[in-house]
Amino acid sequence: MATPPDFTAGQILTAAQMNAVGLWKIDSATLSLTTTPTNVTAVFSSEYKQYRLLLNVTARSTTNRVNMKYIVGTTPTSTGYYQAGLGGNYTANTTLFYPRSDNATELIGIDSPALHSETIDIYNPNKAAATMHHGTLVDANSGFPYFVGGSQNSSTQFTGFQLYTTTGTATVEYQVFGYRD
Repeated sequence: MATPPDFTAGQILTAAQMNAVGLWKIDSATLSLTTTPTNVTAVFSSEYKQYRLLLNVTARSTTNRVNMKYIVGTTPTSTGYYQAGLGGNYTANTTLFYPRSDNATELIGIDSPALHSETIDIYNPNKAAATMHHGTLVDANSGFPYFVGGSQNSSTQFTGFQLYTTTGTATVEYQVFGYRD
């Protein structure tokens, strides 16, 4: 197993030490979302091929979903999204399957008013190839797990994404990280 870098206060770091760090924080913020998209720009570049997006819904006005579209600058791509999800409800002893092909990637919300958190890995968003993602989310009220995977099937080199709700409002904290090769 590789040993992670161990830095101390006041230490002068070399390029080799910094290059050993595998996950780099690119951006973070708290957004107040509505049905009007909010753009998160300049987070995808040729510097990284893969990214991790952490989302945490901390408040909701109603039963809604948080959706995402990939963007170039501030212009969204509205077609070519394919996704499926699999989840289970512990209290109702049920399994759910959600195949989707529509104009956005559904990120958070299973028609539930509960708060959610999600971890999403995004592959090739700034490469001239299909952008793929997979992730997991958990419903805070029931422990409902949901596993999702999909793609945006174009060769567009995206630079960011936009988030919005299907109805009502939501407060979402996000963090974007780039994986070092």
